[in-house]
Amino acid sequence: MYRALLIFLMIFGFTVQLTACGGGSGGGSTPPTENPEPQPEPEPEPEPEPEPEPDPDPDGDPLDQGELVITASPATEYSFWEGDNDGEPVGRAETVAADHSGFTQAVRIHAENPPGAFFNGQLQYPILRATAEGDVMLIRLYMRSVSTTDETGATFATAFLEGPGPDYTKYAEREITSTGDWQAYDIPLEMSGAEAANDLILKIGFGGGDRPQSFDIGGVEVLHFGQNLAVDDLPRTELSYGGREADADWRAEAAARIDEHRKGDFTVRVLDGEGQPIEGADVAVEMTRHAYHFGSVTVGHILMGEGEDNDLYREKVLELFNQSGPENDLKWAPWAGEWGQDFSQQTTIDALQWLKDNDFYTRGHVMVWPSKRNLPNLIQEYLPEGEPENADPEAKQIVLDHIDDIASATADVLDEWDVLNEPYDNHYLMDAFGDEVMVDWFERARLNLAHHKLYINDYSILSGGGRDAAHQDHYQQTIQYLVDQNAPIDGIGMQGHFGPSPTAIPRVLEILDRFHAAFPELTIRVTEFDINTTDEALQADYTRDFLTAVFSHPATVGVQKWGFWAGAHWTPDGAMYTEDWREKPNAVAWKDAIFNDWWNDFTGATNGEGEFSERGFYGEYQVTINGQVEQTIELLPGETAEFEFTLGE
Repeated sequence: MYRALLIFLMIFGFTVQLTACGGGSGGGSTPPTENPEPQPEPEPEPEPEPEPEPDPDPDGDPLDQGELVITASPATEYSFWEGDNDGEPVGRAETVAADHSGFTQAVRIHAENPPGAFFNGQLQYPILRATAEGDVMLIRLYMRSVSTTDETGATFATAFLEGPGPDYTKYAEREITSTGDWQAYDIPLEMSGAEAANDLILKIGFGGGDRPQSFDIGGVEVLHFGQNLAVDDLPRTELSYGGREADADWRAEAAARIDEHRKGDFTVRVLDGEGQPIEGADVAVEMTRHAYHFGSVTVGHILMGEGEDNDLYREKVLELFNQSGPENDLKWAPWAGEWGQDFSQQTTIDALQWLKDNDFYTRGHVMVWPSKRNLPNLIQEYLPEGEPENADPEAKQIVLDHIDDIASATADVLDEWDVLNEPYDNHYLMDAFGDEVMVDWFERARLNLAHHKLYINDYSILSGGGRDAAHQDHYQQTIQYLVDQNAPIDGIGMQGHFGPSPTAIPRVLEILDRFHAAFPELTIRVTEFDINTTDEALQADYTRDFLTAVFSHPATVGVQKWGFWAGAHWTPDGAMYTEDWREKPNAVAWKDAIFNDWWNDFTGATNGEGEFSERGFYGEYQVTINGQVEQTIELLPGETAEFEFTLGE
């Protein structure tokens, strides 16, 4: 058996070495593009007979139990897809000598024309054996920076373990960086599904960002442990993010901006029945609500349901947030009844009314999500697959009728709408009828909603290391088009879905600066914030720091989480409460920031002019005079901040 396996590996190694200068499998984006670029898959090889799993040795190195499941010569035996940026290669690769004690050669990647999507251009290593759900593996590799034009001085790539199309399931994904010397990465994982031999591929994506760079990848191994070990038994390179340091420069600057833009001076004046000032009146000013929006999407049928989980769900919504809106209920397909009984229009309206009854600012998502795959069944007959140029013009009126319908039905229970969602890779209707249809949608929304805020929304603007230059450029160009065409747009939505390697905080601020400088008249809202990781300490720290950075930026009006309970969350690890309602550290970080760091109550006595003055965060306050007179006041930017109370009337 071992001789046969050796012969197989020699044959496979020779085959892969012949293809090392080109070819490679498709990356598949998340989510996939409307028309993903076809990319060649490696030729399947005969599957070797599975070897029996080794028995664990409690006294040995756990790595000794692993089976190497990629080539033993990763510097010379690899597949490489050069990528495609407007018909030009994204990068090239070569084998170079390496000055490392563990290996003597490495693959040098020159990313000379990156388009901004990390998966566009890949170094690839097929997994040579079949894997089962629950199998534990370890990815180990080393990275060294050679040259970069990035302002951070670092080179970067994304290592990801991916299954075949059409799903392109990513079983692991990790940004890797280096600032010079060899940086080691250990990435343990547990398979969430089964894959055949050679279908699962370790890929190093180098298409991210927009600056040329070169780096070396060496010592690549993928070890397979079956189900004899747990992920926690294996080494792990701890993840972090730029700006996490307690003394990071951005912190003091953010604190100064928060004081300038999120707080205001106010005066409480107390008079007697004859209009004369009262000196020495006891004054208590207690904050009850933020003006800034700290929110989360909610699920209508859970919000309106009966049961212990439903009660806790409503309790947490009231405790944690002042802004909300449906996660899926207002998307066109569920609104049209295509998602089953949990998504009835009446339940959606009832849930929104409950939010309004509890003084929530509410937003709707989404009027038009303009790819064929995200449009409802009722319009599909007008949209031929892959042929937008042959779409029936009747579809344009159907979209406008939908905007009329959903806008009028929800006008009294919503304050704001995402009119257009994810135009970067949802553009069938624009391809069919021209970009001017986007303007038509905003104008139709305004015709129905004279005073509601109208937003555009897209992903991968803040996430992905903030390096998806193509996506960011397209978003800015799309917004500029809408502005130039006098579309009634009020705001820019940035989704904010982060993974285990979240974007550096200074980079988040740079992106906010960029869009604020380009569109100073538009507000910015983070619309879909979550951090999908099992590292709860990192998740909590990033929650604190991301909130701080966004809250500090004068262009922003709020942060909306994309769910908070694992029992109703698209990525349960990203929630603030587990399915059994354990409060996670990121929930504590959320509450500490909003209800401690940015919360204030004041007590004191009036002076000789009957005045009590302070500086507080914008929001609602309850004022009590001499323990008796109670009144709610609102401290808001640009509005009167003097509040008069008369005693003895």
